[in-house]
Amino acid sequence: MRYIVAYDIAAPRRLRRVARLLEKHALRCQKSVFLYDGSKEKLAALLDDIKALINEREDCVCAWGLAESQPKLGLTRGTSAYVYPASVVIAGGQKIFVDQGAA
Repeated sequence: MRYIVAYDIAAPRRLRRVARLLEKHALRCQKSVFLYDGSKEKLAALLDDIKALINEREDCVCAWGLAESQPKLGLTRGTSAYVYPASVVIAGGQKIFVDQGAA
């Protein structure tokens, strides 16, 4: 199943730790929003790992399940990150997304 995971972390150090952990398991869509593909049990385990990194009185991490019929790229207005590129090239500190239709 596909989930949206978002966080609001009060302290910069905790924020970096949570972001690094999520980057290992999910795709970043926005600064504090990730797309996670996996089972409910694996998501619960990831959230338990995150719980060890946060201050529960000051921070919040939430996850919402998406409907199976939800389009892969979602419904957007404006410019958003392309979360399902065919490939990504990292060169000179830049990320270059290569679309499937590109030659």
